[in-house]
Amino acid sequence: MTRQQRVSLFVRVVFGFMFFYHGFVKFQGGIENTAGYFESLGLMSGLAFVVAIVELVGGLLLIIGLGTRVIGAVFAVIMIGAIFTAKLSLGLFGDGTYAGYELEVVYVALGIYFMFADRSPLSLDAKLMNNAD
Repeated sequence: MTRQQRVSLFVRVVFGFMFFYHGFVKFQGGIENTAGYFESLGLMSGLAFVVAIVELVGGLLLIIGLGTRVIGAVFAVIMIGAIFTAKLSLGLFGDGTYAGYELEVVYVALGIYFMFADRSPLSLDAKLMNNAD
């Protein structure tokens, strides 16, 4: 495994954990609260459940390297949605009270990276693709 592959693996696991934890916190803090926040943004409250489950399950899938390209794309879309629905009015670096959308921009970039990155040798994607050859 090359140094680039090791670093990419590390970033994939950290990125996956961050989304897993975001999903976990939505349920731990009371998914109803998140649903209410989504409603306050003009979104359907049920979307909170969908996003939380996608973050939770998608984060785990990213950690093990299964569906990495698809999960990267889904996470990028979720973060673009977060920017335009919840964070845009705060500005890139926030309004002095609340954080801006700088973290979401980084997550979009990481999602796009994983859409196009080579498969890690230490991923289920690579193991399944080797068996398909």
